[in-house]
Amino acid sequence: MRLKKIYFAYLFLMFICLLGSLKVVYERINVESNYKTYETVMELRDIKSIASVENRDYLDVAREFTDIGVNSICVFEDTIDSLKLNENFKISTRYDGLDLEINGTKYGLEYIKKGLEETVKDGRKIYYKDEDTLIIEGRLSDFAYNSSQIMRDFTGKRVAIENNKQSLIEYTGLGFVDSELQELKDNKFSINLRPVYIGAIQDEKKSIDRYINFVKKYSPNQRIVIFGGEEILGGEENTDYLAEKMKEASLIPVAIETSEQDGNIDLKGLRALTQKMDYQTTRLFSTLTYIQDRYDYGIAGHNQGQEIMNSYYRAISERNIRVIYFRAFHYKGGPLITDMSIYKQRFEELNSRLDKFYGITPITSDSYVKTMDRFLTSKYMKLLATVAIMVSALIIFDNIFKNTQNIQLVLLVLGVIGSAGIYKFNIKLATFNTFMALFGTISFATLSIVYLLRATKKFEENKSLENTNIYKLFLFGTVELLKCIMISLIGVTFIVTLYGDSVYMLEFSKFSGVKISQMLPLLIVPFAYLSIIGLGKYFDKNRSLKEQVVETLQKNVKVWQVVLLFAMLGVLGLMLLRSGHTSNVDPSSSEILMRNIFEYIFPARPRNKAIFLGYPSLILLIMLASKKKFRDTYILFALAATIGQADILNTFSHIRTPFLVSLSRVGVEYAVSFVITFVIVVLIDIICKIIQRGKRANA
Repeated sequence: MRLKKIYFAYLFLMFICLLGSLKVVYERINVESNYKTYETVMELRDIKSIASVENRDYLDVAREFTDIGVNSICVFEDTIDSLKLNENFKISTRYDGLDLEINGTKYGLEYIKKGLEETVKDGRKIYYKDEDTLIIEGRLSDFAYNSSQIMRDFTGKRVAIENNKQSLIEYTGLGFVDSELQELKDNKFSINLRPVYIGAIQDEKKSIDRYINFVKKYSPNQRIVIFGGEEILGGEENTDYLAEKMKEASLIPVAIETSEQDGNIDLKGLRALTQKMDYQTTRLFSTLTYIQDRYDYGIAGHNQGQEIMNSYYRAISERNIRVIYFRAFHYKGGPLITDMSIYKQRFEELNSRLDKFYGITPITSDSYVKTMDRFLTSKYMKLLATVAIMVSALIIFDNIFKNTQNIQLVLLVLGVIGSAGIYKFNIKLATFNTFMALFGTISFATLSIVYLLRATKKFEENKSLENTNIYKLFLFGTVELLKCIMISLIGVTFIVTLYGDSVYMLEFSKFSGVKISQMLPLLIVPFAYLSIIGLGKYFDKNRSLKEQVVETLQKNVKVWQVVLLFAMLGVLGLMLLRSGHTSNVDPSSSEILMRNIFEYIFPARPRNKAIFLGYPSLILLIMLASKKKFRDTYILFALAATIGQADILNTFSHIRTPFLVSLSRVGVEYAVSFVITFVIVVLIDIICKIIQRGKRANA
């Protein structure tokens, strides 16, 4: 298979671009290699709930949790609403017009009055109606909030304020109870103070100063700040001041992952603060209700919180999460789990797995969560990656449309000049990089299949292979699979370069176009198939793509072909429905069990679409072509193989996943698919021999 002259130019360009992108990959691996500690925080309210159920001192319960795996106790800043659950304050509220009337103990009312007066910014009146009633002057603006001002609970989940009947005053941060913090500090607990801020009510700088003072006094070793509410402390207008104060106190911000596990909750001002902190930040996984409900997961070996810990394991190992917001186990709709031996066993299992496969360990009493160094790829490297992606697309173009070298050269020159201009003058770079990265996932997945089709043609035309041993052909197929994977991995380096920024690694921005990147290669490959292999018994280089498309549309279709087509469409539809994090198609219990077994055995779980469909189909296609068998099915095997290659590019497009984890996943997929396909080949060999014996017996 001789290369065209233009291909030497393409391959030279690709090689130069690859060298640059490999340098970026190396730098990224170094950055990720130091990101190896995580912290588990537990809400004080959860600890007190267990203590109340068992009628024990909450300090004893807290000590037991910190002994088995919880690193710090999270204390949420008090609000009038939260104090209603404090038995010592006896708080209740009612409204007299716009004014808020608060009843409670003398100590409780004084605490509320002091907390509001320290940061309230509009000079409103706060006074006692009598010794048991505190009045806070209301404003119409206290009730005129919109959906963006809906509060969040302590897990980060949005909580609507019912029918606008409650004032924002009830959700305004009041500070922390000094005696409670002092008690925790005296008992040597690591404390994490979580601030609450309502910009419509509170003074920005006063709120920041008060919080920092609490940290310095009661939690001087605190490293991370988990913001509550809908905006960061001090609001998005004061990120400079907050960043300055946080740096003085050696604090870093925390981004909370969304409930869909796809990006971060968009707290107002958090991204700007993160930029000012030079992306010295980390991400948090919330134990939301649906995660808590996994205590008894209804499958073997998953009835004591194992699946909750699996959720933590995936968050830490696959999504650059380094803070776990742990919550007490409970039966779904049932009581809390108070058996500490269960918690101890689950934490030991989690830490053992993380250390074994990734070298990730929990922080200690004298260490902190390490943040990633700033990672930013130069525009020149991204330009090289862009050129390489263009070259890959032109190679595909050349394989589909013959004798277009002049057109290709014009397109390449125009593409390089246009891209250089975009990078030189900073013309919507983020949008352009995203588009080219998406384009790259499509082009390199398709390019690997173009190579496969050429290899298929070569094996089909080699008549000496027809009588070759089936197991030898299997090995030929595994070699071709490895070559296709390598082509896809070359594309991966360019995708990584275009997404080479901390903003993607911490998922403040993310890859878009998951379904498009999987669908378009499937639409392009049939045209490449017609151009490279064709419809005839053997390849006819004199027939144009147009002629073969017309013949395809006029061809008689057999029933078995229709059945195969609909089966494939069903698989494809299920694959697309299962893609992303918002799928409504849940996996079966047996599939979940199989996934979790893979997670325990391998450093990265292989994807089903690769090991059961994409990779085996590629190997079997080479074997069928060598034997000159079932030629009408080649296109179906080629499309199935396309799914496997598209999955490789898609895997690495999730930049939040450490590079070596994604690379391990591909390696595991290759190894597992080798075994699965070998079993299929053995079964085919046995069946064929049985059939041959039957024929000889009947002869």
